[in-house]
Amino acid sequence: MARHYARRNGLILAAAIMLLTFASGAFVGYLVFGAPSPTGMAIAPTLQPLAEDTILTSSARVLAVRGDTMKGVVSHVFAEIRPGRGRVLINTNPFVEPDTQQSAETAVNVAQNRTGTALGDRDVIITFGNESNLVGGPSAGGAMTAVLMSALTGMPVNSSVAITGTIEADGSIGFVGGVFEKAEAAADDGVKIFLVPKGEEILTYYEQHVEEREIAPGFYIQQVYYVPKQIDLDNYTNTNWGMRVRGVRTIEEAAAAMLA
Repeated sequence: MARHYARRNGLILAAAIMLLTFASGAFVGYLVFGAPSPTGMAIAPTLQPLAEDTILTSSARVLAVRGDTMKGVVSHVFAEIRPGRGRVLINTNPFVEPDTQQSAETAVNVAQNRTGTALGDRDVIITFGNESNLVGGPSAGGAMTAVLMSALTGMPVNSSVAITGTIEADGSIGFVGGVFEKAEAAADDGVKIFLVPKGEEILTYYEQHVEEREIAPGFYIQQVYYVPKQIDLDNYTNTNWGMRVRGVRTIEEAAAAMLA
């Protein structure tokens, strides 16, 4: 009997130690990472809350390429931050690409961390303007993040600057397609400085060459091949359209150029 009670007491003691260890870990996690927001994301202690009834807005251009004509087009992205439940909402018609939601959530996380502002008790509403059905979430990520940083800091977006590029979780600006077509559309819309992912200010294209040779009297064949060529986009756009192109690696570099 004594052995039975000793074993039971040992099990109770072990369970109590496990519970105490878990509680201690949870408490330390709370101190280090802060209380969880309604979205399940931890709010770092360094992030400062917004005033209770604050509503913030901002907007900027976004660039896209039409799939049918392969021409660049200009749209706009609008951000509204209002009291809510930590939701990131996409408000647009027609529907944009499915990965726009993921890109918007990344933009929100990066913007709050870069500005030191907690958004766990806010709803962030992202609205795309005309041509919204052509806007891909990844390529608009940089613009979405810059707009959110503009709203949170009160620094307006410079209307003569535009950006194309993805936003990554670490705040870096990632590669996109159709940079030349987007640059042309931006220049036509009055943009003076066009920001692109670092490395894409030098574009590689393939020039077609056709050689014809006679394989028998009166019979010819054509050989088609492509030669890689490079174009300095900044030099081209400045010479032809009066617009400068700048490569940026991070959202900090982009914000320095975009926010007045």
